[in-house]
Amino acid sequence: MKKITHFYSLTPEWQYKLAEEMGGELIDDKIIVIPETLGHGQSYFTQITPGISALFMDFVLTTPLKINRLKSENELYIFHFDLSDHTNLIKIQDIDYEIGSAINVGLAIISNDIESSFKPAVGHRTLALRLLVDKNLLNEFVESHPSEEFTNRRIKIKKTVPYYYDNMDSNSILLIQSLKSRSVYDSSFDPYLKGISLKLLGNFLNRYTDSEAVKNETTEIEIEAITKTKNYLLDHLYNPFPSVPFLSKMAGMSPSKYKMLFKKEFHNTPNNLFIKEKMLLANRLLQSGDYNTLTEIIYELNYTKLSYFCTKYYDLFHRKPSEDFIKKKKQKNFAVLRPDTYL
Repeated sequence: MKKITHFYSLTPEWQYKLAEEMGGELIDDKIIVIPETLGHGQSYFTQITPGISALFMDFVLTTPLKINRLKSENELYIFHFDLSDHTNLIKIQDIDYEIGSAINVGLAIISNDIESSFKPAVGHRTLALRLLVDKNLLNEFVESHPSEEFTNRRIKIKKTVPYYYDNMDSNSILLIQSLKSRSVYDSSFDPYLKGISLKLLGNFLNRYTDSEAVKNETTEIEIEAITKTKNYLLDHLYNPFPSVPFLSKMAGMSPSKYKMLFKKEFHNTPNNLFIKEKMLLANRLLQSGDYNTLTEIIYELNYTKLSYFCTKYYDLFHRKPSEDFIKKKKQKNFAVLRPDTYL
């Protein structure tokens, strides 16, 4: 395994050391081209504002790589959005966190004053976006909200445990997916990446603010209960929707109260959220190249009618499933001749 070490800053000078240790080419202080000895692909760095920078990673490794990030005096929060094809590992305070598989997409936020490491999967596409944000930009926001809310949502601001680890919201997933088909060498990529980055940060802050408003009207136990049901839905996307009575019983409340609190917390009904997440999963299955027909995929997702599936898919993506479908490549069969064939 190759190990490299670097640090972060809001300006591009930190890339010089990273490119040198990696053996990659640094272009215009923005693009690091992954050397063939490690794999193929690149990273792209840009400063959005004096207090916010973005690092986009899109590559496939052929050699195991561990990227160690040193702590530095730069007061930053590191937002790591991961939509890779396979699970990657982020190590924080000697704990390994899985992040970024097609099913278990995730978000991690790390304080720059603590070291961490990143181990991308080998042989699979790594697609991740990191936002480096000056802490001063968020301190006013953090101070204007009760610190208990950070604890409830697994956000840790205190130096004792300076990280946050959670699922990514659906809107953020779609934003990052939009980067997949774009080339970092295109002149339009830089402004596009800046726009996506600001939207991602805005999504996170809106999600946090909305959650705080709900908390003022509901108890912590109720929020934990409905969050438990949401996690259940995300863990059972291959199954049919379990019904509101089932979920409300799991949450320990009446169906009417459950539906009201769920919508306040997640701005959606349980069924609509389930369908949206299921269609995001369908999108990944369609492009996986693991299926011969659309019928195989709808059966995999426990749908019985192709027309219903197509309608729900079109409602979210505004295109037909067939437009995203990548058919499984046929394997060549080689006939084995018996010895008597040659006689």
